[in-house]
Amino acid sequence: MKQITCNSIGEAWIESCKCIFQEGQTIKDGGQDVKELQHLVLTIKNPELNDAIIRKYGDKAMIDWMLSNFLEQKTVPELKNGLSYGTRLFNYNGKNQVEWVIKKLKAKPETKAATIPMILPEDEGYIPCVSVLDFKIRDGKLMLTAMCRAIDFGKKVYANLIALYKIQQMVSEQVNVPAGELIMYLVSAHIYDEDYKNVRKILSENGRNN
Repeated sequence: MKQITCNSIGEAWIESCKCIFQEGQTIKDGGQDVKELQHLVLTIKNPELNDAIIRKYGDKAMIDWMLSNFLEQKTVPELKNGLSYGTRLFNYNGKNQVEWVIKKLKAKPETKAATIPMILPEDEGYIPCVSVLDFKIRDGKLMLTAMCRAIDFGKKVYANLIALYKIQQMVSEQVNVPAGELIMYLVSAHIYDEDYKNVRKILSENGRNN
């Protein structure tokens, strides 16, 4: 298991991409080459929505799309018309899971069970990449851990992390505890070959030649 700890979302993105290229294996996905690093743990100590690296290199349209996916209740055409993360968070078979987490943390701040699923029993054609969210108050801060089956680091991971931090902030404000670390466990951290050139350019410009 590879562990990476960084201060910001942008730094975590860059360091992870470097590790994927250096330590990952090349696999095939539908005939396309993919560089994959299995069992990666990212710890972001001080996530912020206004991240200098993301402002410079991130795709604003992707960030907006991901925020919409996490905050709005809808089906998502790009994901085989699967239900958005917003639906899974705020209307999981009729249950507002974010509201439930807030109530649980308020009732018992030390709880180890403020944990919610993102996969629905009927999911078949589209299995969400972010599978489970766990919220814990430790050392006076609210920590969010996201367990993920697979995340695309060439195009999406920074947008995922920004959206997750938005949810973390939402819960943090309601329980009146400052947001702390944002952690992501990944079974598959990967970059598609169509993104190799762009990611390597970003790494080179930030002194992470691979």
